[in-house]
Amino acid sequence: MAFVFPTGNGIFQQDNAPCHKARIVLECFEVHTEEFHLMSWPPNSPDLNPMEYIWDVMKRQLRAQTPPCPNISTLRDHCLNIWYNLSPVMYQTLVASMPRRLAAVLKAKGGATRY
Repeated sequence: MAFVFPTGNGIFQQDNAPCHKARIVLECFEVHTEEFHLMSWPPNSPDLNPMEYIWDVMKRQLRAQTPPCPNISTLRDHCLNIWYNLSPVMYQTLVASMPRRLAAVLKAKGGATRY
């Protein structure tokens, strides 16, 4: 955590997936509470998480590569290459879409949205 949040003022968002709620993960959050703020987040809410879109972009680009990655090292390199070459415009668009995403979730009363 000190590497990710070296100044101690980071905000960590996790989506309450079962693996994120494991005892060992929760204990880690408790140990490192001074290094970051754990954002409260509703479960099953990919509509509110722009990172889900970024993962989708990365997965599509990885699947389109031929030949497929032959080993974990190559997969890691390809993932990093995709990550570092994502368009800044995409990030700005995702951030700008948050008010619309929130409004859509509220309108759907927590149900599914087009996001």
